Amino acid sequence: MNLIAKLLVLLFTSTTMSPGNTNEIYFTKTITRLDLVEPSLGIWSGPRFGTSQCSFTCLQEPQCVSLLFNETTKLCYLFNVIFDGDESGDVESYWVINNGNTRFVPASCIDLLSCAENTSDGEYWIYPIAANGRRTKIFCHDMATGPSHFITLKNTNSFIEHDDSNWEIIWQPCRSNLKPPLKEVEFTKIKIRIEDMVVNGTDYTFTFVTGSPTIKYGETADCNGEQFWDHCPHFGHAMIDTKGTGLIVDPTVVFGKVWGFETRATDFLRSADGSEISFSCAGWCGGCGPVSGPIKLVHSVEFISATDAQPIVCHK
Repeated sequence: MNLIAKLLVLLFTSTTMSPGNTNEIYFTKTITRLDLVEPSLGIWSGPRFGTSQCSFTCLQEPQCVSLLFNETTKLCYLFNVIFDGDESGDVESYWVINNGNTRFVPASCIDLLSCAENTSDGEYWIYPIAANGRRTKIFCHDMATGPSHFITLKNTNSFIEHDDSNWEIIWQPCRSNLKPPLKEVEFTKIKIRIEDMVVNGTDYTFTFVTGSPTIKYGETADCNGEQFWDHCPHFGHAMIDTKGTGLIVDPTVVFGKVWGFETRATDFLRSADGSEISFSCAGWCGGCGPVSGPIKLVHSVEFISATDAQPIVCHK
């Protein structure tokens, strides 16, 4: 059976077993790695004769959306989340439900409103279309009035703005000292547009703010001297850190001068796994940040345990 093989499970729900009164759930066979699946978190496990009986058991369990069957031990594991696949993996008996079933996983926080009663703000497993349906940890905010989507940041994400209010002496560049405070925004959560995973850099709902900064997430600004004065200290600095989220800034996003006179991004660093990006800004005065388009998030290779968020299974 190849990768696109599908398993049809039929369960007659009528006590009279009348024709046409059936529930159909389709599964797609997915190759993965054992380290991407967490058998210990199964909502049910036990012996079954084969994949068909394992899938039949899944159909009887309302919260089951994926299953793993061990051909050697004949053990069946049922899950209420969908784990990532990996075509280079060695696990070939992992099956996930298809889109269009009467049972499905939410693609947005809005979906949750129709899937569960009394859904409160919190961390949920969402499967965005823009992320190719991959399991993504999303903080669903303001569920009572109008759901929005946030990514919770586990590490410091700070953006510093130095401008003419920080000059000790007016119109004298390249000063080693400054008049405090520097304007700064530290984000603890960032809002995203779930349709395309683009960051809303001007949403300050979950931030700590010093002064009255005008910079967005991923931007910084400096006003202590032209970029060609290498000996000048520059106080504008940006730090992006998405470790612990399973997401990174799209590697195709380019950072540089956004605006200003004699301005450039300096000391740019991007970690090998893409989770950390830092840079400074040198200008008189100017701003630095993404220049190739908005900041978009994509999945990284980081593994995030299913215990990190709440699973919800939807039913039509």
